[in-house]
Amino acid sequence: MATDTTNRRSEGLDRRLYILPLALAGLFAVFAVIAQPDLSLLRGFWEIQINETGLITDPMATGGVGAALLNAALVLLLSTLLICRMRLPFTGAALACLFLMGGFSLLGKNLLNIAPIVTGGFLYSLYKRESFARYVYLTLYGTCLAPMVSFLLVRVRPGFRWAAMAACGLAIGFLLPAIARFTTRIHQGYNLYNVGFAAGILGLGMASVLKGFGVEFTAGAGWSGDGHGLLCLLVSVMLLGLLGAGAVMGCRSWADYKHILHHSGRAVADFIVLDGPGPTLVNMALVGGVGFAYLLALYPMGVRLNGPLVCCIMAMAGFGGFGKHPRNVLPVMAGAVLAALLLVAVPITSPGVLLATLLCTCLAPVAGQFGWGWGMAAGFIHMTIVQNTSILHGGMNLYNNGFAAGLVCILLIPIIKSISPEPEED
Repeated sequence: MATDTTNRRSEGLDRRLYILPLALAGLFAVFAVIAQPDLSLLRGFWEIQINETGLITDPMATGGVGAALLNAALVLLLSTLLICRMRLPFTGAALACLFLMGGFSLLGKNLLNIAPIVTGGFLYSLYKRESFARYVYLTLYGTCLAPMVSFLLVRVRPGFRWAAMAACGLAIGFLLPAIARFTTRIHQGYNLYNVGFAAGILGLGMASVLKGFGVEFTAGAGWSGDGHGLLCLLVSVMLLGLLGAGAVMGCRSWADYKHILHHSGRAVADFIVLDGPGPTLVNMALVGGVGFAYLLALYPMGVRLNGPLVCCIMAMAGFGGFGKHPRNVLPVMAGAVLAALLLVAVPITSPGVLLATLLCTCLAPVAGQFGWGWGMAAGFIHMTIVQNTSILHGGMNLYNNGFAAGLVCILLIPIIKSISPEPEED
């Protein structure tokens, strides 16, 4: 009887948490209509589907602010429904995955270019004779290589482009889960964007083959300067909503929250499993707020919110449920900012540097496990490495910072462990 009661409570909790990404999708849809309350919304949405994407291309510059938000709303909605269909328990892993799906739909993912990749992941599960639920998160993360699908759709001559696009997406979805399971052993859980590392390796191989046949990859360009005020309002509502939901679910004091700060964040660090939904949602709001505050601080220097920057805030907030908290992200960001000021031959407000400063927080477990000094070192090295990694995969890996972070771990973690012992986590 007690077990049945616990299961019913767990299922009820799952249902409440599923409301969050669904509500966020609805919020995006409402703001989409506010931004483009006419037929240009649908025309812009279609333009986003059929145009080339990649680093660093803003869909708000392609189809408009509203069209990009509509695309994000639909991708987030369908991704949430897919996870619901798999009957997976709703934990921090699900929140992190869904926030990345919604966020990176404001940077390069769309319904058309992710569909063949998801299908490829499903085919891989059939090949392994296992439930797709076992691979659904890896498959959704694997849509970070969606720009490769769009690239072939645009660049291949008519008559072959749809077949090339489908074949590429199916291959990505089929191959990436196996690679991602292997790369976890390499960085030992210190890179929260593990699939970004795996996708960088696969993207490197695919781009190299295409370059061998004479294909040239051009760097994406074009950031929208419109909609800053509306996007600030959207982000504020999202973060305040997470904060309020956390309070409703029981996190109403410092004592309720503070234990999260004692986790290193090293994967697998699912805060909903470890500390419950209330503190986790509050933590998500705070981590996302760190990124939001940093961007607002750069407003006098000309930084305005757009699709990619909202994407970064969502990525930070999402992994606030799966490894990140203010105590372990701030040292890494500080190291990245220091590197940008001292070494990088581009302004601190340039697109690549802004994205790297916010997304280098995938290395937060380094600071959480080894202290703020090593966290700053990780951020510093990351900023220097990430400037040179996109050329390897032709800008086709949206999780380029995850790829760079994997390389940072290969370089830094052995050095740290040889110098200082690994501390125990509380």
